Amino acid sequence: MQRIAVTGGVAEGKTTVLQMFESLGATTLSSDTIAATLLLPGTELCRQLVREFGQTITAADGSLSRERLASLAFGEPSARRRLNQIIHPAVVQMLETHLDAIGNSQTPVLVEVPLLIEVALQGWFDGVIVVRATPALQRRRLLERGIPPHRVQQMLRAQLPTHCKVAFADWIIRTHHSLERVRHQVSRIWQSLTESRRVY
Repeated sequence: MQRIAVTGGVAEGKTTVLQMFESLGATTLSSDTIAATLLLPGTELCRQLVREFGQTITAADGSLSRERLASLAFGEPSARRRLNQIIHPAVVQMLETHLDAIGNSQTPVLVEVPLLIEVALQGWFDGVIVVRATPALQRRRLLERGIPPHRVQQMLRAQLPTHCKVAFADWIIRTHHSLERVRHQVSRIWQSLTESRRVY
């Protein structure tokens, strides 16, 4: 099974790129989707976070408050470290379980892992795609999602800059172009992946 990681910063188009690969026939996984499932109300991970940070991180319906989690994730560095120490191992373990379940896939498996470099998972993969936009476009996309400007600044400041991830890239997809040009970049990478597989 050929495993390819898709990484990059917030609002750089990773999910869109992953969907494009899926439309071409790729098997896809998203660590963000896995994390969301693990954090549903009543799960062990949800209970663990409430034990660690208190009931203030929950909403009225018992679910975790996205805003309060964002405050932890992008605000105080010590709280962010504690949060990551709880969430990341669980997500990595579940990701490994999903990859094992896929087994010997006949098509490349594309896995969206935003914090691939930060948690040193690049060794799990046969290749790395870095999805990259301009910082100005990242800001604009986040603001268009209704995220307050101060939170946008916190989010961008808290992350490893994407230009630092480029050193680990086998391919770079630039998403500050039109969707058609992004799709063309994706198609070229998919062609190289599937052609190299046929060689073997």
